[in-house]
Amino acid sequence: MKYFLVIFLAGQLFAQIQVIPEGEGAFTQAMAMERAGKIEAATQIYKKILEENPNQQPSYFQLKNIYTKSGDLKAAISLVQRWLIDNPQDLQSELILGEFYFRDQQQDKGLAIWNSFRKTKLTNQTTYRLLFHTYARFGQVEAMESLVREGRKKFKEPHFFAIDLANYYQSRQTFDRSLREYMTLIRHQKQYLRYSTDRILLMSDDTTTHALIDSTLRASAEVNPNVRSILAGFYYKTGQFNNAFTEHQLMGMVGLEDTKRWLTFAENLRKEKQQDLSIKSYHYLLQNLNDSEPNTVGKALLGLGQAFEDQIIQNQTELIFVKWFPDNDFFQNQFIKSPNIGNDPLANTLEHYQSILAMLPPSNTTATVHYRLGEIQSRMMRDYQGAKISYNAALKARPNQKLMQKIKLRIGDLLLSSGEYESAVQYFMPNVNQPINESTILYLNSLFFIQDIDTPMAFLDSVTLTLNPDHGFFNDLLEIHDLIINYYADGTKDDQLAFKLFFKAEALIRQYKIPEGIAELQNLINQHPDALITPLSSLRLAILLIEFDQIDSAYRVAMSIENTPLKDQSLVLSGEIEERFHGNTQNALKYYHRILSECPTSLLLEPVRIHIRKLSQPQES
Repeated sequence: MKYFLVIFLAGQLFAQIQVIPEGEGAFTQAMAMERAGKIEAATQIYKKILEENPNQQPSYFQLKNIYTKSGDLKAAISLVQRWLIDNPQDLQSELILGEFYFRDQQQDKGLAIWNSFRKTKLTNQTTYRLLFHTYARFGQVEAMESLVREGRKKFKEPHFFAIDLANYYQSRQTFDRSLREYMTLIRHQKQYLRYSTDRILLMSDDTTTHALIDSTLRASAEVNPNVRSILAGFYYKTGQFNNAFTEHQLMGMVGLEDTKRWLTFAENLRKEKQQDLSIKSYHYLLQNLNDSEPNTVGKALLGLGQAFEDQIIQNQTELIFVKWFPDNDFFQNQFIKSPNIGNDPLANTLEHYQSILAMLPPSNTTATVHYRLGEIQSRMMRDYQGAKISYNAALKARPNQKLMQKIKLRIGDLLLSSGEYESAVQYFMPNVNQPINESTILYLNSLFFIQDIDTPMAFLDSVTLTLNPDHGFFNDLLEIHDLIINYYADGTKDDQLAFKLFFKAEALIRQYKIPEGIAELQNLINQHPDALITPLSSLRLAILLIEFDQIDSAYRVAMSIENTPLKDQSLVLSGEIEERFHGNTQNALKYYHRILSECPTSLLLEPVRIHIRKLSQPQES
């Protein structure tokens, strides 16, 4: 047995002996072993290479990285020391030696190496930068700051290391010092204005910085006008739109870049629903524009017109949870709720658009104006004949291809709005190879409105099997297909009759004959109480009643579908009415909590849960 043990141990020893390759292939093999996770074997080869050739830099780098990753700082120190004997000009390794000492709890030795480096090796900006980042990594703030002062004096550059210091202070939330360095940077290097703006606006995400940013930027702007663009951006981001306008004014308007800036600013204000200030901005731009800039004039005039338009539109009642087929083009509301035709914004808009048409030659801009006039006439004034004239004028005014397609769709859409459904079927009837697009949706709508359900059902049966799910209209078509299948295809004669009455009501709503549409829905509900589509019709009715401020009637209708498959919609709609229109949060919460307990499979469960927490939070604090 002893003999066997000796043999076994000898075999084990032999297995551990590795032949270290020689020549150029040694480094390649070491790298392969390192990648394979055989770190010890790779280490031995790198060490052998360096014994034979102490200046073999790739092996030195690899071995140093191995020691760094493993935390073997003693070996790392020894390695770098040996390397520096033969390579004293390697300044990076000299600093790294200090780092290894520092990490090995020998801070005094590390600092001594860095101090020596500072006294003897700072010959150019590169060496300053190497030492700066070494100090920064190890939190040597005082040494870092004194190094910067020394470098600024030596190279006569007040902005030396400004960007590095600004980022360093910002990362550590020392915002006053960070701002000071950004101000220094852009005072001496204007090309960093955009970069500094982005960094300062990022800083403003922390609301505690607002007062500091405001005071710092305003003080700096007095001596450096370039800072005003940052100040304007800061005011805009924090919702101080009047202050932003003032700063844009102080920046003036001299050249093309200023023109672009004002165009962007005015448009952004419009998107933020700051219509009055947007209009003011467009007026300022137009008053200061050079007459030789017709393209810019056109854009400004058009933007001003759209800002006027925005003033007309009344706020729609937006429900939180219950939406009527959201984002589905089949049920898209084409009209603006109850505009006051005699109000000033409407008059201003119409007058303004007419003045553009009188001022500018035919172009895509004037085509857009004609199109906008058509939209106002059809969607706000419900003047379908006037809208048709405007749309046709737009077609004659050199629109681009995209606008031309929109205009043609809207001309056909007028047929639906005016109840000419047969004509609409013919207008939108697809060609053999026509792709599925918005025109397809309008074609199917036309068929529903003439009470032809079978044709779209056959069409949708085919389309839903072949259309790519990534297609933009796939979900719209699938929803309508499901609507037919669930409420019509397998239903009784009563179900099918009620389904047709439902689309009769939708046709009236599409014409903006809202009272007639409401009456048709009420008739459907009364005459066909057990039809499959009746609960959905009740939901449609409740949403319409809310939109037209008949809140109590909407509440009663919502409650009437509590014991149907739409129970979750009934409860959440009742809750919304209590919360938003009656101001009774406690009653609303009762409905919302019922959804959690009584409708465990509802898609509304999570958003309602989040909303409950939001409503309950003030009571808990």
